[in-house]
Amino acid sequence: MLNAFLLALALTSAPAAAPAPAPPVATSPAKLPWAVQFDMPSKISGRTYRIYVAKPYGVTPKGGWPVVYVLDADVTFPSIAAQMVLRSATGGRSAIIVGVAYPNALAAMKLRERDLTPSPPTPETALIAGEPNPRGDDYGGADQFHRFMMEELRPRIAAAYSVDAADQSLIGYSFGGLFALNVLFRHPDAYRTYVLGSPSIWWNDREVLKGEKGFAAQVRAGTVTPRILITSDQWEQDPASPDIPKDGPQRDVALKEMSGARMVDNARELANRLAALRGPKDYKVRYVFFPEETHLTGMPASGIRGLVFALTP
Repeated sequence: MLNAFLLALALTSAPAAAPAPAPPVATSPAKLPWAVQFDMPSKISGRTYRIYVAKPYGVTPKGGWPVVYVLDADVTFPSIAAQMVLRSATGGRSAIIVGVAYPNALAAMKLRERDLTPSPPTPETALIAGEPNPRGDDYGGADQFHRFMMEELRPRIAAAYSVDAADQSLIGYSFGGLFALNVLFRHPDAYRTYVLGSPSIWWNDREVLKGEKGFAAQVRAGTVTPRILITSDQWEQDPASPDIPKDGPQRDVALKEMSGARMVDNARELANRLAALRGPKDYKVRYVFFPEETHLTGMPASGIRGLVFALTP
């Protein structure tokens, strides 16, 4: 009714026809500075990955560029790549950033569950209370994913860019942090630097920690010297978290899951144990606790801090 009234008013009062609307603004896909992307099928995992690459500006350093591999790249690559651009533009030590994601971003949450977990969960350790029993083939593909990165992706990056094979880093968060921790314990020489952002150590009753004893023995023997950053976020294990309902049965479920996951305690305790190892001088372990960050908002904080850690001698 109101639209009809306004139309009638315009027709009777306007001295002339209204001007034609302006043509729509031309648009094109948004682009990150110095970044490219391509899709890469894997013979090992049977999946296709979307790879993002950001290369620093300037002269290639002697020995090639360090390379930082970033998981869950649809959400992590933009902030880390932007930080690298700033470092490069201001003369800071920089690296090639390689993000690993999927062509179908909407399916990424499900796809990553297989690639980033070392084993299928049992019904007792399902992700969410009350969730139907998980299908085994939806999880437990971490070994294949690690092989894809080492045997297929890294050679392709090395063939396209001048890289420093001795200075490669891996940044993972949540399940990505679990994956990075699993690689650290099983293949500590795969990367020079590991960034374990809020690692899901709780997975399958903390089974990833079964590899800690063997890793510790290698550090003490001086045969491996990785650099390790572990982070966690205050509101991952704080009842005051804004992510938790203020009352009702859902709050009770959330608090029970928070207590069982022990996101902060698991990360801090692991960092303390690894830092206490007597290893070679190049072996380094740091722990960072981000106050007033949730499991989601801590992701960019961990990624950017991880980049700085990876590029700091």
